Amino acid sequence: MRRQAFGAVLALLLMLGALATPAAAAATPPAPGDGHTIQALFNNHTTRSLTLKAAHLDKGCWNNKPPQKIPPGQQAATWIIVSCNDHATNGYVTYTIDGTGGQGYAYMPFFVPPQGGDPLGGTRAGGPFKLDRSFNSRFGYAYYDLRCLSPVC
Repeated sequence: MRRQAFGAVLALLLMLGALATPAAAAATPPAPGDGHTIQALFNNHTTRSLTLKAAHLDKGCWNNKPPQKIPPGQQAATWIIVSCNDHATNGYVTYTIDGTGGQGYAYMPFFVPPQGGDPLGGTRAGGPFKLDRSFNSRFGYAYYDLRCLSPVC
């Protein structure tokens, strides 16, 4: 229920942002759920901050880049990847988990072929952390939930 409400709010904010930016109207990205757009919703359920290590695209364009920092307990940090002219998206986002001596990380690759499908493969976390993911193909939402498997984090 919370994800559905957040999705509606995110869609409204994106529409308002597009109305306020004349350049956005000229380069309209594919609509959510068209198989070429990924809207990532990341929930940090740990007591640690996350720092962006890499946000890389082989194909596609950022409509909204991943945040540099995600605070502990932060609900729904977001980023959006859209296909540009080639109707495909491909890349990854990696965060390091602060205070883990380099052992903690969250790695989220994505690949959306031109014909669509589940774009999330190989998602993983390091250290005492677990990264769950799910994908709503109808709306193009990728949900990530980072949790700690140890009482110390």
